[in-house]
This record gives sequence, C-alpha cells and structure tokens, in this order.
Amino acid sequence: MILKNARIYNSQEKNFKNADITVENGKFESVNYLADAGASVSVIIPGFLDIHTHGAVGIDMMNADSGQLAGMSKYYAENGVTSLFLTTWSEKQDKILSMIGEVKKARNLAQADFAGIHLEGPYLNKKKAGAHALDLIKDVNLAELEEICAAVLGCGLKLHVTLAPEIDGGLEAVKFLKKRGATVTMGHTEASLEIINKAIEYGANSFTHLFNAMTGIHHRDAGVAGNAINSRVYTELICDGIHVCPEVINLAARAKGLDKIIIVSDSLQAAGLPDGEYNLGHSPVTVINGKIVLKGTDTIAGSTANLWLELNNFIKFTGTSLENALPLVTKNPAECVGLYDKKGEIAAGKDADFIILENRKIKEVYVNGELIHAV
Repeated sequence: MILKNARIYNSQEKNFKNADITVENGKFESVNYLADAGASVSVIIPGFLDIHTHGAVGIDMMNADSGQLAGMSKYYAENGVTSLFLTTWSEKQDKILSMIGEVKKARNLAQADFAGIHLEGPYLNKKKAGAHALDLIKDVNLAELEEICAAVLGCGLKLHVTLAPEIDGGLEAVKFLKKRGATVTMGHTEASLEIINKAIEYGANSFTHLFNAMTGIHHRDAGVAGNAINSRVYTELICDGIHVCPEVINLAARAKGLDKIIIVSDSLQAAGLPDGEYNLGHSPVTVINGKIVLKGTDTIAGSTANLWLELNNFIKFTGTSLENALPLVTKNPAECVGLYDKKGEIAAGKDADFIILENRKIKEVYVNGELIHAV
C-alpha cells in the first residue's frame, strides 16, 4: 500500500507534514516527507491506545468468551482505538486467569489489537475501593502475581498492573513486577509521598485515573493526586467530563504538562449503549445521562466514553490544539506500557495502525495495514 502526498501527524514535532507512506507486511516501511507538496489528499494520525478499559457495547471483559471479545473490538476500531489493554476488576484468581485465557484465544479474531492485560485489582486499598467489591480486595500475593505474569507475558502480551503501594507487600510487588517486565501504575491508594517515591524508585511509572479513588489535594497535604501531578511519571486522566470536571482537567493539564498525561476511557459494558441497567462484574450499575453509578448509590463506576470522544473533550476543556493533544492517546500510552517501539507513531518499522480523518471526523481505521473500519 502506498499513500501519496498524505498530510500526516509527526509525533516528534507535534505537527502535520506532507509525506508519501509505504505500508508492507503490516508495518510502515517508509515515511518520506515532501519538501514542496501540493494540496494533500488525506489527513492521517496514529491509531489510539486505550490502556484502561473494562468493556463496551454490552460486553464485560471479565465475563465474556473469546467470540464476544472479538466482536466487541469492532466498537473500539470504529472510535479510533487500534490497540487496547483489556482491564480486569478485582476478582478471584481463577476468574482472572480464565479472562486472560479468553483474551489469548480472541487475539487473532479481533479487529483492534489486544496488546495487553491491565490488572486493576485485587491488590488495592479498601479505603479507596471505588466500585471494586470490598470482599475481593486483598493484600499482595506474589505467587498469584507470578501465575498472572506467566499467563500474560509468556504469550507475548504486555502486563500493566494497578496496585496500592502502601498495602502489605505493595512495594515488594512493584519490584517483583518490574523485574519480570510488567509495568506498574499506582491507584486506589492513600499512599504517602514517601511510599510513592519509593514505588517510583522501584519501577512504578504511572498513576491510575488521576483524582479518582485516591486522596485529593489539600493546601497542607498534596495527597496522592497532588503528588501524582508533581511527579515525573505518567498519570491517567478520564476525560468524560463526569469523573473529573472540565475546569480541573484544564488545571491538571497546565500543572502536569501534556507529555505525561494519558487519556483513558475506563469504559464499562454500557459504553456505546443507551441509559439503563447494566453490570460491573457481580455488581449492578445504573446509567443516567451517560453517568454510571453503582445501583442505589452515588459511587461512579467507570464510564460510557471512548478515546475519540475524550480526546475531543480534552481539546475543548483545555483549549489545546489537536496537534498537542494527540500524544495523550498515542505516544504517551505507548511509552508508558512499553510499546512505543511498535506503536503510537507513524514511523518506519512501526505497526501500520492509523486513522484517516476527513473534516475532523474518523473516515477510515487501519490495524497492521488492514482496513478495519470505514464510513
């Protein structure tokens, strides 16, 4: 495949430049920039990576078989997500391993690339459980983590783990996972600055859903949220306008800087569907005006959003240009989970995952050079 005189996004310079692109065997073979280009035919951006998503269009990743997971991937592709990390909830070990098994079976059937597993729970702080079931949250079990590492990393998937570093075994788990090639993000936590810094020293490289399920900022105590913003590592941010209000998203963008923010959906099975009654694992949830809460409570339980919607929200909430915002759904997540050598950028040698835009709307989506969605 050759794309002539395309207006492509340059991730290093954060701008658009005309280029001829050659795609072969699922990779970008060459990207040749044009000095004196005429009018461009296409606007092309890298495919998005959603590293924190629990489901969509009626499918709960913890309770789906491989066929359902593969079918669900169409929704992600339609919204520009070419790679995703299928994300767990706090569950028993056998249930988690079963989910991983179904993901492995679905990989060759899916339209979007199932690039990894995000283990969110059960190694969390019960005081910051959010929508996770309290009876399933527990202290770290290294034998279980070893089993999960073998199941995920052993088949070429990436493993990204949310844990609370202050719980028993938390810091040891960070070192354990880092040594085995997994990435660690701190979430559902009340960790002190001392423990946060120790976790970063041991290899933790991000924070899960900034401001949500963590201690907030006080003028005499920065809390986990303030320390996340001050840190040198990545922070996830849910930009549905519900988990974090637009004004605070704008504040976080200014304070943290765009190079270390990752937009995530944290979507549930209700994403892409109308308001109504759904489930989050064992727990019933209610969706009203797009907001998901545990049934009968005010506890937010995931989102109904997707990365294309959230990217446009971020641009609207912060006044950031598309050029400066695109790394938050491409380069930044790829770097965070150790995939930037393959994904997150239109560059020779990387996976040919890209989106063709027309009038700032998604027209076509390609994964490994194959057209998987067209309007």
